[in-house]
Amino acid sequence: MDFPSLLQTAENAAREAGAPLLAGNDEYRQVNAEFARDVKLQADIESEKLIRNLLTVASDFPIIGEEEGGDAELTSRAEPYWVVDPLDGTYNYLRDLPMTCVSIGLCRGETPILGVIYDFCRDELFSGIPGQGLFINGERHRPDWAVGIEKAAIATGFPAGADHSDSALHKLNDLIQRYKKVRMLGSAALAIAYVAAGRVDAYYEESINLWDIAAGMALVLAADGVIRFTPVPGKPLAYNAWAAGRQDLIAAAEE
Repeated sequence: MDFPSLLQTAENAAREAGAPLLAGNDEYRQVNAEFARDVKLQADIESEKLIRNLLTVASDFPIIGEEEGGDAELTSRAEPYWVVDPLDGTYNYLRDLPMTCVSIGLCRGETPILGVIYDFCRDELFSGIPGQGLFINGERHRPDWAVGIEKAAIATGFPAGADHSDSALHKLNDLIQRYKKVRMLGSAALAIAYVAAGRVDAYYEESINLWDIAAGMALVLAADGVIRFTPVPGKPLAYNAWAAGRQDLIAAAEE
């Protein structure tokens, strides 16, 4: 597999999708559906359509995307497939909060093998291949993570499919109190990219979808960090996910 060429394909697709998202015309900001804890915009649809077209021209790999879906059985097979979140942080985008991005990952089974996350608000492109390094706007980047959980920052959040009960919130509260700081960006993909970059030290969310995390998990591995994500029973393509600079920042939090 030509990883450099595939990485370039994903980078180009992410940048091309980011340009109209940044322009943010009225059509893109049209609300197509609104749920108790989620919102869908025309921007999600248009961005995924553009990305799928670009990826299909460049490769024959199947695609799983947030808007058009895909074959959930790909996670149990050996063939490579793209995982696309065309606009992660949709509610942020709707409210003009500049914490949103395009996320494109390549996986084999449940193993992330390539990742690209484009923060079009800051024109910042995170890309990487495990074993070949993390790059930010084409420059090799080596993160500097905190030493010790008492000095570490964790990024987390409340995905639409997560348990919002009192008991779940108490569990999350017990977890985040072990860290020096907690950050909630409203974009899982961007949060994990920040772990890879060393801007935060750990990330954790429950019942998060594969398209939210696939690219970011590849970036963390590319930066020599660690990841762990386990399927949520009864929820295809949903995972409880950890990413961190080192294993101790995961293990210590679960003691």
